[in-house]
Amino acid sequence: MTKVTPKQIFKKGFIIISGLAFFWFSASSMIKMVTKPATPPVNSSQGESLSPESALLKEAKGYELVLEKEPNNRFALEKLVEIQLQLKNLSAALPLMEKLVKIEPQNTKYQEVLNIIKQGLAQQNSPTPPVNNSPNPPVNNSPNPPVNNEGK
Repeated sequence: MTKVTPKQIFKKGFIIISGLAFFWFSASSMIKMVTKPATPPVNSSQGESLSPESALLKEAKGYELVLEKEPNNRFALEKLVEIQLQLKNLSAALPLMEKLVKIEPQNTKYQEVLNIIKQGLAQQNSPTPPVNNSPNPPVNNSPNPPVNNEGK
């Protein structure tokens, strides 16, 4: 027979106590999980019926705060341009995009977006031709009547 040393007894006791502690904590958390149903996550925003437009405006305010601290932050500028375009606010997106082009002139994507914004602003500012909403069809005042080729 081999003699059991106090060190071996301590090791076995430590292993048994560790195993029981592991089992106890695992079982207690499982019991809590079964007896107490999970609570639904609390939405941090008070108004769940927050419109997409107001959510975008709130997000834009956050990026504007970043730009107050870091005026040349490319990420914040890009996101603000994106938000302004989603809100169809081309006049607000234009100076932001110009700043991005100034910061990084070699980026062709920025230049393309800037040109698109400028074209959109030009279209908004140009007068549109009047639309004929009259129920009567336009009158043909030409000397030659229209030719009907259906019967041939």
